[in-house]
Amino acid sequence: MKKSRFFENSKEFPPSAILALHGFTGTGEDFEFLKSFSSGNFFWETPDLPTLSLPVLCEFLREKWDKLAGIPRVLLGYSMGGRIALHLAREISWQEEDSLVLISASPGISDEREREQRQNADAMLAKKIEASASAGKFYEEWQNHPLITTQRRLPTPWRDRLLVRRSSANRENWAEHLRLLGTGTLPSMWENLGDISAPKITLVVGDEDKKFCAIAEKMALRMPRSRLLVVPASGHSPHLETEESCRTLYLGMCGTAARSIRV
Repeated sequence: MKKSRFFENSKEFPPSAILALHGFTGTGEDFEFLKSFSSGNFFWETPDLPTLSLPVLCEFLREKWDKLAGIPRVLLGYSMGGRIALHLAREISWQEEDSLVLISASPGISDEREREQRQNADAMLAKKIEASASAGKFYEEWQNHPLITTQRRLPTPWRDRLLVRRSSANRENWAEHLRLLGTGTLPSMWENLGDISAPKITLVVGDEDKKFCAIAEKMALRMPRSRLLVVPASGHSPHLETEESCRTLYLGMCGTAARSIRV
């Protein structure tokens, strides 16, 4: 296999690479817990997602993806990042060894009225974020959202570092992510799922996250190359919960790309 352009000037040549896209209020460092299980088998590219429109953001990410060509690659997206990954997956080129891994991702809202209602709700939330005294103050409330309360299971010191990142974040970026990349803003992908040509697709959900379990099951029916990985005793964020949930997720990813496993 031709050597990746990204590593052409380096003696280090990892067997696989991951481009990982974080969720709402997150940063690229949110994948550090999952990364700790990989024992150097992957090169991790974990950008902080900029506040760009979807077309411009996809071009930004496509450049990063293309630089990793020449070794097996994984496009990994969680929640908001998974939504972006679905759109990106239609535009990028895929190698035979590449794979797409989506954690708690949704293709969006197909009903026009429901999508408009969600867009309005996201706009109101964006204003609330901007009116907050700080990112930390907003997150004190946001961490109680039913979708992400299971992140409280994240062990120390990972949880402590996550809270520091949230407290020091730019809350205006969070507001802009909602306006530019929210579920109500982005077009629905439901009718286009079959167009994604990734050789291997893994849809990951926690078994406690009933809403996204149902979404993933419907997605799987429209994505012939996909397999469904349900993580036991886990909620919306398997990579940000317990060691067991994160290990299960990592082992599932290893089924597509990794060469060895630390358990």
